[in-house]
Amino acid sequence: MAAKKDSKSAMPRARTYDPVQTRASIIEAGLKLFNRDGFSGTAVKDIADEAGVTKGAFYHHFESKEDLLLLIHDDYIEYQLGVIEEIVARDLTPTEQLRTMIDAILHALDKYHANVTIFFQERRYLSGPKFEHIRKRRDELEGVFRKLLARGIETGEFRSDMDVAITGLGIIGMCAWSYQWYVPEGRLKLDEVARIFSQLVMDGVAAPAR
Repeated sequence: MAAKKDSKSAMPRARTYDPVQTRASIIEAGLKLFNRDGFSGTAVKDIADEAGVTKGAFYHHFESKEDLLLLIHDDYIEYQLGVIEEIVARDLTPTEQLRTMIDAILHALDKYHANVTIFFQERRYLSGPKFEHIRKRRDELEGVFRKLLARGIETGEFRSDMDVAITGLGIIGMCAWSYQWYVPEGRLKLDEVARIFSQLVMDGVAAPAR
């Protein structure tokens, strides 16, 4: 006679809710869909379906699509600022710091390429306090470059007639815009692009030889 099955063991196990994994799945789905269909072309239901969660789960983690878009930007800028702060803390000359920062920005852009692409394409949808938050974080990055360039002038490494605010914006902009054209499978690797950018910048900011 066959043994009687345990009714408890025959019941399907309930799925365990993992809030960390759920949040990560929503962010990944948002990155994919915003990049493919645009912010306005993506509904919350689309994101939830792609992530394999309910709309309720989405709204448990995010108040709106705008909040998800803001987080996508924050993930990138927080990583970039963290790397830059580590460079500032190191015992480097202004020239060494500048070269290292250019390299770090380019590698951060590569690591967070989807985040950067989505932000530049969809940032018009962020306004009010959300945009002020973004501007504050970007002002911090610009401030680091202004201080670095000013210190280079003080040490005599950088030219004294340089406008540090405009030069800093120019360096950041040159690096940031590479998201438009750089591809890992292209002719040049990222380290080579960083070397070229660094040389261009140093040729422009270095103090004339005495």
